[in-house]
Amino acid sequence: MNDMIRKCGKPLLTAVFFAAVFVFWAFAYPQALSYQEQFQLFLCDGEFFCQHLAVPAGLARYIAEFIVQFYNNVIFGALLIALVYVVIQLLCWRLIRRRNFMNMTIDGWYPISFLPSIVLWYLMGDQNVMLTYAVALVIVLLAMVFTPEDKKRRLWYSVVMIPVLYWTAGPAVFMFVAYIAILMILADRSLAAAGIVAALVIFSLLLVVGSSYIVPYPLGRLFQGVGYYRFPEVVPLVMWGLMFVIVALPYCIPPVGGHVAYTMFSLSVCTFLTAYWLVPAGFDDRTYELMDYDYLVRTGHWDDIIKKAEADKPDLPMSVAATNLALAMKDELGEKAFSFYQRGHKGLLPPFERNFSSLLVTAEAYFQLGLVNTAQRFSFEAMECLPDYNKSGRIIKRLAETNLISGDYAVARKYLMILQKTVFYSKWADRTMKLLGDEQAINRHPLYGKIRRQMPSDDVLFSEGEVDKILGQLFMKDKSNRMAMQYMLLWPLLDKDVDTFMRYLYVVQQHTAYNSTICQEASAFAYSQIKQTPPQGAVSPMVMQRFSAFAQAYSSGGADSPALESFRNTTWYYLIKGGK
Repeated sequence: MNDMIRKCGKPLLTAVFFAAVFVFWAFAYPQALSYQEQFQLFLCDGEFFCQHLAVPAGLARYIAEFIVQFYNNVIFGALLIALVYVVIQLLCWRLIRRRNFMNMTIDGWYPISFLPSIVLWYLMGDQNVMLTYAVALVIVLLAMVFTPEDKKRRLWYSVVMIPVLYWTAGPAVFMFVAYIAILMILADRSLAAAGIVAALVIFSLLLVVGSSYIVPYPLGRLFQGVGYYRFPEVVPLVMWGLMFVIVALPYCIPPVGGHVAYTMFSLSVCTFLTAYWLVPAGFDDRTYELMDYDYLVRTGHWDDIIKKAEADKPDLPMSVAATNLALAMKDELGEKAFSFYQRGHKGLLPPFERNFSSLLVTAEAYFQLGLVNTAQRFSFEAMECLPDYNKSGRIIKRLAETNLISGDYAVARKYLMILQKTVFYSKWADRTMKLLGDEQAINRHPLYGKIRRQMPSDDVLFSEGEVDKILGQLFMKDKSNRMAMQYMLLWPLLDKDVDTFMRYLYVVQQHTAYNSTICQEASAFAYSQIKQTPPQGAVSPMVMQRFSAFAQAYSSGGADSPALESFRNTTWYYLIKGGK
């Protein structure tokens, strides 16, 4: 029985863990993979490689960014991240096995080797923990696994490997130093061994301090790890804690144990419960909700955004803006806007703020409206706001598009040439490069031609208070721009300015027969304010009948009347109650 557990139990547990990690990232949190990929740019050229190798942890960062670029395909990306977790688990087991090779019941403790990977899984729930950190752990774990047993060889191995590991993996080298220190002290509990350990620690510290004179990073960031965390000012302490948990893990196994099958089963249950409790705690629901909206906007899954909003009831500016954008793209904004929570006009086109993730949703809305230069500014600023000073493949692609549409072909070529050095954007860049200077081809393009027809003739700067007027100019330039029309009409309503809405509606109806449910509801409300009946055909009998019921409910109990709840998804409710 024990032999069968040793042969089948361990591979089965590893396979189950691999499958769990893969399913988690591929199907539960694909937006997290997209989020990581879109805020880096991996180039397949020698200069990019040399730039990475020129700084501590450069190799770990290069490998991590190489892997992250494949997150563009979430299935393949999930396979790779699952592989990283499993490699860490197997290396930890190798360390445990090496330390306890005389223990015949050690195989029963196999589930313990999953704990570092589970903690890493929890840590990476923080979207700012970079894969560089995980790759650095792998590099150092490999060095630990291949540490010689012979004392003399181990010492020389350490002297050589400490600078190599520091330059390739960064401050994770201190995990290796701690491991070597424990081996040396356990092998020789003498003053000389303690002196050697102290010398290795000092040697490691001097390497970090010395490197600060030759690389463009402050000393504090070198100790925290270049590329470990998106915000370079701070690295969570638990990331350091995991390193030393890995070092201590082989020494936590008791020298004797019970039955292999019983031990493995018991620890498997405990490990599963630990993962079940710990991993979700690392993933903030609100943060990943916003990531999901951004992911769906990026992929153009408008129907999925609407379904998600119906289920989640979004209330943050970014998620509300994404929902309104999806409704407009499906030509349903005029019918369903007040079926969802609204935040004034800031939930339609949020104002500029230095937040690299939320800017992209606003930039997409401006792009689809035809305000190409504003979309370009928001996109560029989003990339410049990245705290780790990286570039973004997604944003550079959009900058190439905006310059192509605007006719700035030299600038568009510059961005396309950058993307030609990538794996996932190169084919698109090659195809788009053929459009440069070809006015007819651009005008025939289903997206670029439409945006070019919609964009203003002149590049104008405008303030937040003038956005509705710019939307009006877009509509007057191209009467088929229904998105601009719907945004323009909704803008004053979200600010409860019914008089301005009525003026805008009058202009719109001079050119189109547009009269959505929201327009009819707002018209009924506006005419009631001046105690007049709407003109024939302005409001349908069904809407007027429902408005009469609303007015009766309001007159009987005021704004706090419980009867108003049945009108929650109407323009009237929003104008009276100020949202949901």
